[in-house]
Amino acid sequence: MHTVEIENLTKFYGDFKALDSINLIVEEKEVFGFLGPNGSGKSTTINCILGLIKPNAGRIEVCGIDVEKNPLEVRKICGYMPENYGLYTNLTAMQNLKYFAEFYGNISKDEIQELLSLVGLSDVADKKVSEFSRGMKQRLALAQALLNDPQVVFLDEPTNGLDPQGIADFRRIIRDLQKDGKTVFFSSHILAEVKEVCSSIGVIYKGRILKSGKISDFNSKITLIVQTEPIASAELFEKFGNVRYDEKNQIFMIETDKDCRLEISKFLFEKGYIVKELHLKEPTLEEIYFSLLGDSDEVVCAR
Repeated sequence: MHTVEIENLTKFYGDFKALDSINLIVEEKEVFGFLGPNGSGKSTTINCILGLIKPNAGRIEVCGIDVEKNPLEVRKICGYMPENYGLYTNLTAMQNLKYFAEFYGNISKDEIQELLSLVGLSDVADKKVSEFSRGMKQRLALAQALLNDPQVVFLDEPTNGLDPQGIADFRRIIRDLQKDGKTVFFSSHILAEVKEVCSSIGVIYKGRILKSGKISDFNSKITLIVQTEPIASAELFEKFGNVRYDEKNQIFMIETDKDCRLEISKFLFEKGYIVKELHLKEPTLEEIYFSLLGDSDEVVCAR
């Protein structure tokens, strides 16, 4: 089942097109990473999904509910941690959550305490938020987003500005949410974070989806590293893909669409060469991301 399904979503602010006919699918119980530089349309997309702003065109469904027709029903099953969260600094962590819990009703103090434990704040439940570090405030904002026990959790730049320990804590919490059966929509411009916790990603740039799908789907081009004895000629490998020779290391680098190591090994054996090295070098998420940005005139949707 698709948890989030977006078709041809378009949003204008005056003459500025913030979202340009985007299409996106997020599967049930997955951690989806929504990647893009600041100002690319990530927050606008989330706000449209939650029915907080109205798009100019397009259709959005969350868990089968049409957002335009039933925005309140959608918000009942969603939790949202915005990048600029609002907390009352003159209140304690517990008091903040008790206050926000009144909007949902029937949330006990024990349930709030469980949420504070989940985000690692149970020991400071009675401490004023004004005394919290940035990371502690972000964890409290996440607890606030989970008050209604949502099916889908939207996190907008949740690790922005955190120290390494804070980032590690958020990774753990996101994995725990997935284990608990929740779908997590994780917006970020930090590629390393998305790679650590997400199984699927979508890349947005200037309001357009460049590509979306499983992380493995982004490895469309791979590089095979080959070293032979004696040294072969580059022409031998041209049937397998684009070939470059690194003279310093005496290795061939073959860029290809598929893993053809078996074919290369067999081919070289038949030609009388000894294979000293033959391994696969897959592109990093960073390389994939920046290659897509460099080709941003072409929109690709893999899902």
